[in-house]
Amino acid sequence: MSKTLAALLIVASSATAYADKFEIGARVGGYGFRREMEQPWTECRMNGMGVFGARTLPGPLFVEAGIDMYSSVDPAEPTDLPLDRTSGLFSGAIGARTQIASWLRGYVQLGAGLELTRVSVPYGDERISDNKALPEGFIGIGFELKLAKHTHFGSSFRTLVMGNFDYDPERLEMKDEWAWKPTPDVVFDASPDVAAQVQFYLRRDL
Repeated sequence: MSKTLAALLIVASSATAYADKFEIGARVGGYGFRREMEQPWTECRMNGMGVFGARTLPGPLFVEAGIDMYSSVDPAEPTDLPLDRTSGLFSGAIGARTQIASWLRGYVQLGAGLELTRVSVPYGDERISDNKALPEGFIGIGFELKLAKHTHFGSSFRTLVMGNFDYDPERLEMKDEWAWKPTPDVVFDASPDVAAQVQFYLRRDL
């Protein structure tokens, strides 16, 4: 009986120690929305960087919170309206990890968050601008290599569901509103869209 109790105490203490493990990291990456009837994820390309923290839970689970800043790059197609977009992404996620080898680990994640974004487009010699608060969600997979005892390098691949703007210039020019300066709510009418994201990061155990 005493041996059983001692074993349970060891397991409990190990689980508690594992659950108290914290991690911090920094990451860079980019994402883009998929064009209709095309493969490349080049619409409204965004590049940026961020920081994140994580805490391990008993078993393979962990939770993560992150803050990222992204800004738009030059349009990929000549027909794209030059949209300037700067976004702060605040996200939280839960995931599960698996040890593939002593130096390699993989994981899956499910998360959600909030995007605070400022967008603007040219209109003659002026610009039309607006600020938006948009929800976001994602699923993702990742892999990381162990560089040192407490240091890891990894990459993650996420499918995002977040707000995008229908800013096709040819279609907008046909609207009567464009005979006068249109209001921001007409130009920046966000709707849910799917984007693909790639990130690379350095993470350290505390």
